[in-house]
Amino acid sequence: MSTGSRTLEVDTGELLFPGLVLAFCLFYYWDTRALPELSMLYAGPLLYITIALAVVTVAVQAVSVGDGNDDDDSDDGDGGVESAAAAFDPDTDLEDDGEAVFTVRSAAILIALTAGYIIALEPIGFLATTVAFLAATLYLFGERNPLALAGYSLGFAIGVWLVFVQWLMIPL
Repeated sequence: MSTGSRTLEVDTGELLFPGLVLAFCLFYYWDTRALPELSMLYAGPLLYITIALAVVTVAVQAVSVGDGNDDDDSDDGDGGVESAAAAFDPDTDLEDDGEAVFTVRSAAILIALTAGYIIALEPIGFLATTVAFLAATLYLFGERNPLALAGYSLGFAIGVWLVFVQWLMIPL
């Protein structure tokens, strides 16, 4: 989109994760808005910080504002558009065999994995569901070492469980 000498570009692929975060924040807020203020003492600030970080991520990664000029010395063809994401080389998102790691297909699979994770949480339980979800997500994005898959998945899930259930006494 352009207005006068300014252009606005939105990378819709970069909107996926912060969009999901904002959707879950909205759901959480909607679900807990009727709770007494004291029960939201810790969750409220974390919710607002999470929303702020998601909005900042959209602003830095997905939205680019340019001057609309092609007169700059760079030959990247972006029309003077500058963003933090422009500093990254697109080849860094490739596996060793040259196949892209994050594609529309992998984004769709990630959404399906996330939906399955949310649905399976209550009937199966936090630990088993989280370990399976993390292992599948790591595998989706290129981790093939079984020890790394098991170590990261088990370590993170058990760490979160210990913090919330054992230390803070908050059931998951």
